[in-house]
Amino acid sequence: MATIKNPFEPAASETAGELSYKDNIDRYARAPSKLELAIERLPEAKLRWKPNPKKWSIREIVCHLADSEIVGIARMHQIVSASKDNPPTLMAYDQDALAERYTYNSSDEQLALQVFKTLRKHATALLKSLPREAFEKAGLHPKLGKITLAGWVKLYADHAETHLQQIQKLKEQLQSYEL
Repeated sequence: MATIKNPFEPAASETAGELSYKDNIDRYARAPSKLELAIERLPEAKLRWKPNPKKWSIREIVCHLADSEIVGIARMHQIVSASKDNPPTLMAYDQDALAERYTYNSSDEQLALQVFKTLRKHATALLKSLPREAFEKAGLHPKLGKITLAGWVKLYADHAETHLQQIQKLKEQLQSYEL
């Protein structure tokens, strides 16, 4: 009798590293819908509220995620297009300066959410089209040092999850305030 292979189990030839980068692509892809749920039906006052002047509001976090994604995809393109023997230098930027200069707390968080969703959807399709070897290529980040494409995917999946947790904590703090 023939054994039927479960299509959801990895092939025997897949390595742990390959499963890890694929899992991270899936985590990366799920962030926009989680963000959308996290901010749905929040009134203006709750979107703008900051626990203190040096901390970000929920709206600022959403705008940051959109702008960070723009930079992140540019970094991804730099890694993918470079030769394996000549890793590119990845750009750095001051996220707090952008939040202040672009007045994130007065920006349209729904537009930022749409940008984030669209960019993540596009980048996910691009990432899924790449061969496994592409995830071994790397770039040089001024603060993080050498980072592979697989590491970049994990970093950006973690980044969104960290900010989703931050939003949840802000929402919990907001429950004790009358706004």
